[in-house]
Amino acid sequence: MRLPAAVLTAAVTVPLLLATSGCTKESERAADRTTEASPSATSTTTGTTGATGTATGSPGSGGASYPSFAAEDYSYHLEVLCYCPQVGTVEVVVRDGEVTQATSLDGPAAGTAAPDFAWLSIDDIIEQANAPGIAKAKVKWPDGQDHPTSVMLDRIANAVDDEVTYTIKDVQVP
Repeated sequence: MRLPAAVLTAAVTVPLLLATSGCTKESERAADRTTEASPSATSTTTGTTGATGTATGSPGSGGASYPSFAAEDYSYHLEVLCYCPQVGTVEVVVRDGEVTQATSLDGPAAGTAAPDFAWLSIDDIIEQANAPGIAKAKVKWPDGQDHPTSVMLDRIANAVDDEVTYTIKDVQVP
């Protein structure tokens, strides 16, 4: 028995409409569209530093510009939140400005090498926030600190599944 085309179309369309009804576009959400400068004195942006030390903007379009992290040898804990495999906390070791080790600290992969996308120095993360093609960067950079604690990137405006948030903790400089 063959189903009429209208019934088949409705059977496919209704679930798709229901599945997407909760989705919104970036322009439909309340958002802070102001650009604030990084709390660092070496920042080259104009604007004001918020009380929270949070800077938002689009570096490629005259937004914030974030300074590099001066230390060449250090370790830190990184958490990556994205539409990618979740690896939990990763201990990253940097020597002479290059990542030499990235090890998963928790979850089923604890003690093993982290995936390539987690082999990032703090400067690698800051460079992504400064990249001209980034649609939006939101950086939490506490006053008086030489590195951010959180970097949220929206790589493509009005696209889904391209956002990534990096959380930087427990930075240890020998």
